[in-house]
Amino acid sequence: MIIQQPEQIDTETLRDIAADMRGELDRVEEQMAELTTEHKRAVALKQIFGVDPLTRDRFNHLHANIDQFPGKMAELREEERLLTRWLDRCRDLLEAKAA
Repeated sequence: MIIQQPEQIDTETLRDIAADMRGELDRVEEQMAELTTEHKRAVALKQIFGVDPLTRDRFNHLHANIDQFPGKMAELREEERLLTRWLDRCRDLLEAKAA
């Protein structure tokens, strides 16, 4: 079996990719912060509303920001984990090229 060596990647291409990934990571972290803020707000609203009847819009808002919060946050954390790993690999490749 013939094993092919990976093709050399241009340093500028690596830097561009790393910059794009850093931008994506910033976006994901911003989404996580917004999601957390909305979750805290929804929890407070739920206490304010108490047992009073809710409109469909208010119920949907609470459902989206309380019940669905763990799943949405888990998805964003996984995206954050992957982007961080990929950025580390980009850094390692850039350091290897510099050495």
